Amino acid sequence: MWIQIYYLKHHRRSEKLMPLYECNEQQFVENIRRMIESSERFLVNRKINLHDDARYGPATLPDSEFEKYAALFFRKSLRSTVFSRTPFIDDFHKRMYDQDENLHASSNLKFPRISIPYYRVEYSINLWGGTYFFAFDALFNSEILMEKRKGKLLGKEGSLIHVLKFNPPDENVLNINLPKGVMVFDVKNMIKVIDYTSNF
Repeated sequence: MWIQIYYLKHHRRSEKLMPLYECNEQQFVENIRRMIESSERFLVNRKINLHDDARYGPATLPDSEFEKYAALFFRKSLRSTVFSRTPFIDDFHKRMYDQDENLHASSNLKFPRISIPYYRVEYSINLWGGTYFFAFDALFNSEILMEKRKGKLLGKEGSLIHVLKFNPPDENVLNINLPKGVMVFDVKNMIKVIDYTSNF
């Protein structure tokens, strides 16, 4: 018995007539085990969307994660306003920030000056007359470098400045623990979802 797992861009179209049931990871995998035991053939769909919609920002990060940004950010406590410690460039959003600039506040998440992009990962299976799905978010990884950049504020010759980069999460973060013997067949189809109404 093998199961195909693939990215499906428009699988929601075929699901509109079926009831949707949200599962946690344990419930989702248990349903797959039951289908394997029944010897029925079925598909597990995996869809991954790139989001940059201000859902996540540095003010709401736990201290252990916020420490990764300590060279650039500072705050008094969890969910307090985040300020820039030094001038830097947000390479993902192509923006430059000055020292002591207000970057993010948890009480105003819809209008941050800085946000953390993430993948929305959704696994789903159609069985028993309904669609069962498990979804989770995987945040991009931060990386802080010193680079020589040019620009209006940096001069024609350029100067060294901190650069904040956001790298996609590792592939293993996007996977769930499926039963042994599952064959994976990926058809990658990335969709970028950006909330342009956010006041960056």
